[in-house]
Amino acid sequence: MANNTRPFDNRNIVSQYIHAKLLKKGYVWDSHVGREPGSPNNNGLLGSSPSSTPVLVRRPAPDPGQGPSPFVNQTLRIDPHADLHKVLREAGDEISRMYQRDFAEMVGQLHFTPTTVHMKFTSVVEELFRDGVNWGRIVAFFEFGGTMCVESVNREMTSQVDNIANWMTEYLNGPLQNWIQENGGWVMFLGVNITYYKQVIASQNLVAGRQ
Repeated sequence: MANNTRPFDNRNIVSQYIHAKLLKKGYVWDSHVGREPGSPNNNGLLGSSPSSTPVLVRRPAPDPGQGPSPFVNQTLRIDPHADLHKVLREAGDEISRMYQRDFAEMVGQLHFTPTTVHMKFTSVVEELFRDGVNWGRIVAFFEFGGTMCVESVNREMTSQVDNIANWMTEYLNGPLQNWIQENGGWVMFLGVNITYYKQVIASQNLVAGRQ
C-alpha cells in the first residue's frame, strides 16, 4: 500500500495522469525524468537532444525475453500516492468509455493551434464547471486534459503537452483548490466508491460544450 503521509502535489497528480494517458497510445512523456539541471528544456518528452526541439519517444514493443523498457517512468516505482493515481485513472477510463465519441468529436472540433490552444482549453474547462464542482467533473477535467494532450501529439504539437499540464495544475491550485479542500481533499476522493462516479457520470452532461 502506498505511503500517504506525504502531502498530495497537484502537479504530480497531473503528470502521472498525462503520462498514463500517452503511454496507452505508445508514447512516453514525463515532466521530470530525462531533464537534468541546466539541460535544455525538452518540454517533458523523454529523450536526449542537444536542441530545444521537443523529443517524443515512441515506446518500443515489449519483448517477453527482456526486462522493463529503459523508458519506464522511474517515479512510478517510488510513487507514495499510487493508490490515488490508480483510482483517478479508473474513474477517467469510465468516463472515456461512456463518452468516447463525445470526447473525440469535441476535441476534433476545437481546431486548436499553438496560438489558440490556451484559449480553447480555458473555454472548455470554464464550461465544464459552469454549474458547479463535483468529483465527477474533476475526473472529466483530467480526462479532457489528457485527451487534449493526445490530440496535441497527433497534430505534431508535442510542446503543448507540457503547457496543458501546467494549465491543469494552475486550475487545480486556483479555482478548484478551495472546493477540493472543503470536500475532504484527495483523501476523500480515494474513499469514494467507483460506483459513485458512474452514477454522477450517468446523470450529468460532463462533456463540456455538448448539449
